[in-house]
Amino acid sequence: MMNRNPRSTLATLCVLACLLVVLAGCTVPVNVTWKTETELNTAGFNLYRGESPDGPFDVKVNTELIPPADDPLTGKAYTYIDRTAQAGRTYYYQLQEVEKSGQMNTHGPISVHVSGLTWWHAAILVALAGMVLALWLRGGRRAAQPR
Repeated sequence: MMNRNPRSTLATLCVLACLLVVLAGCTVPVNVTWKTETELNTAGFNLYRGESPDGPFDVKVNTELIPPADDPLTGKAYTYIDRTAQAGRTYYYQLQEVEKSGQMNTHGPISVHVSGLTWWHAAILVALAGMVLALWLRGGRRAAQPR
């Protein structure tokens, strides 16, 4: 029976903990796009997210008001990236137009299914698993050597 080096075991546990954190917190950026024709009296936009088409839309995606187009007569095409969406879930987004008068107009919701792990998430997980295995094997060999 091989005795494990306590340092190696601690390092292995740390890598495993990191792996679990990565798995639990896999976020996938979601590009939410919209286009306006005109933006007369528009102060900006807020983007909200919910988990049902009926709401509640209780997660505000943007931290600051998304500014309106430079020319209110021509409008603009917008893309906002939600960097907090979790992989494997379906979300519903609602756009809130904030007018200069303070009035709010809501649009949507639209639904987005966030796909699973991307290729780089998988690559990170494979690399971390390799590190765990290497540390585990290295720790076992060290413990087995006579002092």
